[in-house]
Amino acid sequence: MVQRLFALLAVVLVAMSTAIAQPKLEIVGGETYDWGKTRAPKEGHLEAEIKMKNAGDRPLRITDVRPGCGCTKTDPDKYDLKPGEISTMKVKLNISPSQAGSITKNITVSWADLAGNDAYKAYKSASNTPLPNAVDTTIRSQYVWLKADIQRALMFQPSMYFSFQDLKVGQEQSAKVEVTNNSDESVILSDWSTDGGLVINQTSRVTLKPKERLEIVAKVVPMAKGNYSGGVRFKTSHSDHADVDLRAYGFVQESQSPVFQGTAVPAK
Repeated sequence: MVQRLFALLAVVLVAMSTAIAQPKLEIVGGETYDWGKTRAPKEGHLEAEIKMKNAGDRPLRITDVRPGCGCTKTDPDKYDLKPGEISTMKVKLNISPSQAGSITKNITVSWADLAGNDAYKAYKSASNTPLPNAVDTTIRSQYVWLKADIQRALMFQPSMYFSFQDLKVGQEQSAKVEVTNNSDESVILSDWSTDGGLVINQTSRVTLKPKERLEIVAKVVPMAKGNYSGGVRFKTSHSDHADVDLRAYGFVQESQSPVFQGTAVPAK
């Protein structure tokens, strides 16, 4: 009876020590790396170093680092961290030529108790290796957030292309793109040209003062059903936007299709 009590007490003590003594991965400086307002990088991406610290009192292992869409990373310089140790990895936030404004991406970092992870690997690799009692085999995950507010001399809203909705054969449709001079100097827009049958409301030289906006309206009368594409090109006096190409997209339906008439064609 006494031996059973001692055995039970030992199990409780091990469980209590496991609950109290734990590894803890901490992102140094906070879970969000924010570049703030920054000009669009010529290299096509922003770079940063992310430092991850074992802020617990047991060794831990970084088991996986998975970048989300639009992010890349290098391997951490350390995967196994003693209490107080720091691992560093370099990350990149990719910026496309048309991206502007606020951008938020994330990287998922997974980690586990080092001894527990080793025990679990041994258990999985050999069927005769028992999993010790009270080991912590939990895989934990957390996000590293990457944020930036990309500032471009010319901002295009709602996007850097014309989106045509409900195109019908033989019927005129229009789409708009608004361009804003976000710089501190006047910008000249000139040499307008179009393709894909587009007609636009701008044909002459335009000077945009700082913070001034210009609405570009494109119209088209599609002549055949199917996918439509076209575009508007122009030049500017700003070196970051010397040549601008605004693409246009849509899908053309037959103008007499039941989809647009609201009634079904009766069966014969």
